[in-house]
Amino acid sequence: MAMLEELEKRVTALEQQVAALREREERRLIEETAAERGARMLREAKASQAAISAAVAKAFAEMGITAQPIGAEKLQQMLLAEGVKPEDNILSRAIIEMREE
Repeated sequence: MAMLEELEKRVTALEQQVAALREREERRLIEETAAERGARMLREAKASQAAISAAVAKAFAEMGITAQPIGAEKLQQMLLAEGVKPEDNILSRAIIEMREE
């Protein structure tokens, strides 16, 4: 029985420590300036970029997408060459219609 009580005490102590750490982190985030927040977000994005890139590459491979992106300007040129007029908003209308289905 003493072992069970000791484990309960340790779990309770850990829970209290975790709660204190969460409270301290919440306070730090609230007091964080915009510049500090921006710097933190950039650090987090850079740290996770490799994992994101790997996940995207895997998803593209699973979908059979092997071509390299062509970029917005090249896409606009290709659309213009096919006779698509930007002022017609045909792509926007198609997206809106798909949402309404």
